Amino acid sequence: MKASDLIALKLSKYTDYVFSGQGGSVVHILDSIYKRKDIKLIPSQNEQGASLAADAYTRTSGKLGVVVTTSGPGTINALQGLACSYYDSIPALYFSGAPVMGALKKSKNLRQLGFQEMEIKEIVKSFTKYSVRIVDVKKIYYEIEKCIFLAKSGRPGPCLIDLPDDIQRMETSEEEQEVFEPNQPKLVLDKTKLDKSIKMIEDSKRPLFIVGNGVKISKAKENIKKLLKKTGIPFAPTWAALDMFKTEDPKNIGTFGVYATRYGNFVIQNSDLLIVLGSRLNTSLIGSNAKLFAPNAKKILVDIDPAELNEENSLKIDLKINCDVGDFIESLNDKEFKWELNQSWFDKIQELKNKYPIVKEEYFNQKNTVNPYVFFDTLSNYTQDNDIIIPDASANLVWAYQAYKVSKKQKIFTALNHSPMGYSVAAAIGASLGSPKNNVIAIIGDGSMQMNIQELENIKSFKLPIKIFLINNKGYGMVKQTIDTWLGSKYVGCDAESGLSLPDFQKVTKSYGIDCVEINNHNDLKEKIEYTLNYKGSLLCDVKLDPNEKIIPKVKAGSPIHKMLPALDEEEIQSNMIK
Repeated sequence: MKASDLIALKLSKYTDYVFSGQGGSVVHILDSIYKRKDIKLIPSQNEQGASLAADAYTRTSGKLGVVVTTSGPGTINALQGLACSYYDSIPALYFSGAPVMGALKKSKNLRQLGFQEMEIKEIVKSFTKYSVRIVDVKKIYYEIEKCIFLAKSGRPGPCLIDLPDDIQRMETSEEEQEVFEPNQPKLVLDKTKLDKSIKMIEDSKRPLFIVGNGVKISKAKENIKKLLKKTGIPFAPTWAALDMFKTEDPKNIGTFGVYATRYGNFVIQNSDLLIVLGSRLNTSLIGSNAKLFAPNAKKILVDIDPAELNEENSLKIDLKINCDVGDFIESLNDKEFKWELNQSWFDKIQELKNKYPIVKEEYFNQKNTVNPYVFFDTLSNYTQDNDIIIPDASANLVWAYQAYKVSKKQKIFTALNHSPMGYSVAAAIGASLGSPKNNVIAIIGDGSMQMNIQELENIKSFKLPIKIFLINNKGYGMVKQTIDTWLGSKYVGCDAESGLSLPDFQKVTKSYGIDCVEINNHNDLKEKIEYTLNYKGSLLCDVKLDPNEKIIPKVKAGSPIHKMLPALDEEEIQSNMIK
């Protein structure tokens, strides 16, 4: 059997789609995949699009995202999605073509020997779980099985195989292939630390569970809901866990962090115990000065990755538990312990939620353009159960996670940690293929749209009924707001006046064969949202915003998270703090 045929056979056991570029060093593997009826090849317009689609395919289908790219520039293009998968803990398998083995350099001092040769295995070491170059045709199964095991085990992430062209076309057989035998000891929960965490909960007056992405990865969604019901302890979802809980749940304190809610941040700062479940508490959550984050709260951190317990973010952790967060949650459910509801704590949470709504009544009175908070609030009223909603990056991402009300069984995600502009449209392709029975909604800013606009061709070509809401504020709104804060509104390269040129997106979209509609103000907001969501086929909805719309509220770098802009006076701030 030809080696590339063997690879295609192996991949068919793990996925239904392979996302690819094209090029001289992968023609054999692509030919072998294309010939199979049990796996479909999805050629991208740009390898970046392929990598982002594969990332979202895994998130929606649960199957393995697989990417094949040619050597050199093809693989470099795909590194965007590789990074998204690594930093968000998404399993994936990448194949990078390479020149024939005789054209691979032997000296590190030689820049290049073969055409488009590149030390890709070394380049991706810092954002893959494992990378390898296959130089023995008998090790194809071994390396694929090892990559898939590592990609899915522990803290998941992508792996990469560098595959020389001549290895792909060698003759081999299943019988001569080496077999990979996994050997990874299971993490065992320290029972002493479990008991200590229970004691800390029982002694606390104002505890909070912080629910992170690790809860999703460990498939503990039902168990965490059982635990929250059992204990009655309020909770804060990170953005990655937002879609697990209804926004209106009285125990849900809302999102917290630099770009979040005032009420969520006040609650965090008033707590006396944080039980952090599978969240790395980056600076977007805790602010740039870790000493100012929940300063009166003891902190328990549960994480499968021991490196996350090393306090590199400078946040002091009182109890570190290295285990699968799912095991920790299950063990808490099995234990008999009591935390009696501190009614004054619960009352304070409700008071803060009522006092500082994200979507203010006056926003609805805006006349000439669409207010982004009103848009996302309204959109959440018209989406349906099982819809897949993919915001992009920058301001539209923040507005979505601040104002969208979760009330249905939906999947809401984006590349949260790497957060490249241009993620959502390309990702929507993988999401639509991964969950063909679900409505897929991509939400993207006009600045981000240019990054992967070429993937509109694949949406049209594969007849994917993806709905795209273009949040159009005529530039880079989040960058403008940062410049407002730090540089006195001296804009550079972020709008037309400062040198950034953007096209007529409706004309461009229609040139790809996709129809458009626009929303200019609140008068037809509900009608056009409903029209877009019910449209048969793909559609772009151009949502016109005032170019000066801001993220409100947000934390300025260096400030504690409860001191958000626009600033409240000190007397009001102190009135919200529990003495």
